[in-house]
Parts: sequence; structure tokens; C-alpha cells
Amino acid sequence: MKNIITALVYGIIVAVGIQEISSQEPSMRTFNENTKAVQLDKGTMQIFDYGQTKVHVYETKGFFNTHAFFIEKNGKGVLIETPPMKDNYKELVNYIVDIGYTNIDVMVSYHLIGKHFFDTDKLKFNHIYSNQESLDYMTNSGNESLSKLAEVSSEDLDETTIVPTDLLEAGAQEISGIPFIITPTGFGFDVEMPEIKAVHLHMVGHDNHTMIFNSEFIDTVINELSAFQEKGYATYFSSHSAPETSGDVTVKINYLKEMKAILSASKNSEEFIQKMDKAYPNFGWRNYLLGSANMLFTEN
Repeated sequence: MKNIITALVYGIIVAVGIQEISSQEPSMRTFNENTKAVQLDKGTMQIFDYGQTKVHVYETKGFFNTHAFFIEKNGKGVLIETPPMKDNYKELVNYIVDIGYTNIDVMVSYHLIGKHFFDTDKLKFNHIYSNQESLDYMTNSGNESLSKLAEVSSEDLDETTIVPTDLLEAGAQEISGIPFIITPTGFGFDVEMPEIKAVHLHMVGHDNHTMIFNSEFIDTVINELSAFQEKGYATYFSSHSAPETSGDVTVKINYLKEMKAILSASKNSEEFIQKMDKAYPNFGWRNYLLGSANMLFTEN
């Protein structure tokens, strides 16, 4: 498990399924909600308007190009995730202040790095939420991998560890007047937003490869994504990809099913990679495919 989690962090760096992106459903990354984009000095903000609730999706446009999410309702707000690079801090804080907030709550569900984000006089942070699994992860394998992230990024990476003020338990709860459902994942937690039929996951990426640690993990991810679809969730927010639809999730599920079939038919990692490349020639995050092959055939 330690090697698996280390690989996950480092991976950030670096028959239905057999179809190219061009043949997948045309509704991908199109949404029914009123949306608009705001260009900031460095990053961009995509705003999803659900009426009483709005979700502001901040794309950092930095080395890792991660996303953070500010959810507001009735004058209260919660930020899910923080940027890992210091040159995004001022821009995100200023944006939240400019839309009328002086104090907010924060949930850091994965990667508790970037303590200096909170070093500002402009914005007060009432609570910084995380969970025990995310803490354990950062004090073990996650912490060991930070030096690797710093090596390939720059000194702008904030390696300091965020110290949460509150640890969340699994289940339904209300934060800043907004209902959430917290689901632990082994190294962090997913955040469901049932009122707006949305969920925040660590990664989806319908057009990218997925890091798979062992053959059982394929079914775990399929079951997780299928369960969210069965709940009627329409929008899927992710730290490592643009917002996605239920159609995107269907594409990802089909990809995982095809991966499982290719794995069963492959004698070694080289054959597995070759067949996956042929099936998904346009997919990104190829390092995830290579890492998956290494772990899957080490397992075998």
C-alpha cells in the first residue's frame, strides 16, 4: 500500500472502449447549468450558476494545472482544495474577496500541502477541514513524495503541510449552510453535493489514462463511478481535470472495462501497453498507463 500511494502522488507529475475520442458522445463537458468564464491574470474561473448555489472553478494554469472550487450559498462559502503553487495564492484570495467574502471555510480532501495559502490578512478562514486518512497519507508516503514533486516543478511549489482545524467523519453534514456527503477513499475523501447533483473527486479525466494499482482497483473505481451516476449526479468536479458530465464518466467506465479485458488478454506489461495505446491513441497522462502496467504485472 505504501508503494501504491507513493506512485499515486508521483503520477501527478509525470469493445465500447475501443474507440477514439472523436467517436465519443458529443455532449462531453457541456452543461445544462448557466456557466460563464472569467479570465484572471494567470488562471481562469468557470462559474456554474445553480440558483442559490454557485460553484466557482479555478483553473490554476500552472505547472500542475490543478483546480480549486469555491462553493457559495446565501452569503457563505466553502473552498474545496487549494493551489499547490504560490503564484496562484494572491489571485485566488483576491477573487474570493472581490465577490464579497471576508471569511470562509476550507476543505482539503487530498494533498495537504500549501500552508502558506492561509498567510493572508484579506481573508479569514473559519475552519480548515480534512480527514484522518488524508493526514495519515501526508505523514507517510505523501510526505516522502514531495521532494520528487519539487524536483520537477520549481521553488514555487509550496511544500509546507496544511494543518487542519477539524477532521471530518464519513457521512452527511452541513458546512457553511451547504449540505455535503463525505466519503473516505483510503488517502483522502470525495465530496458529494446532493443539492446541485454534483460531486468532487480527486481525478476523473474521461480522455486521460487512470492510475491503476491492482486488478481489484479497476472494479473499485467502476463501482464508485457507477454509484455516483445511480445517485443522479450530473457534474463531476476534479482537482486534476476540467469539470465533466455523466457522459464523461460513462466514457471512463467503458475505458476501465476495456482495460480489464485487455489486462486479462495480455501476457506481459509490454503487450498490455501496446494494446492500450492502440485502443486509446489520443488519451493523455500516458505516465499513468506506464505506471499502471508496472504495478499490474508486478502484482501478477
